[in-house]
Amino acid sequence: MFGSQDEGLQPKTALPPAAGGSISGMRVLMGLLLLLIAVAAISGVVVALTSGQPTVAFIIGLVAVAFFSRIGC
Repeated sequence: MFGSQDEGLQPKTALPPAAGGSISGMRVLMGLLLLLIAVAAISGVVVALTSGQPTVAFIIGLVAVAFFSRIGC
C-alpha cells in the first residue's frame, strides 16, 4: 500500500486554494493605470494630428510604443 493512513480524512473542496483571493486590488489598479495611459497617448496623437502637428504626434506615438513595449517585455 502506498500513501498515508489518513488520506481519506481530509475534506474535499470544490474550489482551488487561491480561488477566493486571486484578484489583487493592486493589479486591478495597475491595469486601470495602464488603460488610462493608453487612452491618453491615443488622444494625444489624435489631438496633435488634428491640430496639424504630425511631428508631435509621431513623437507622442513613439514614446507610447516604447513605454508599452517595455511593459510587455
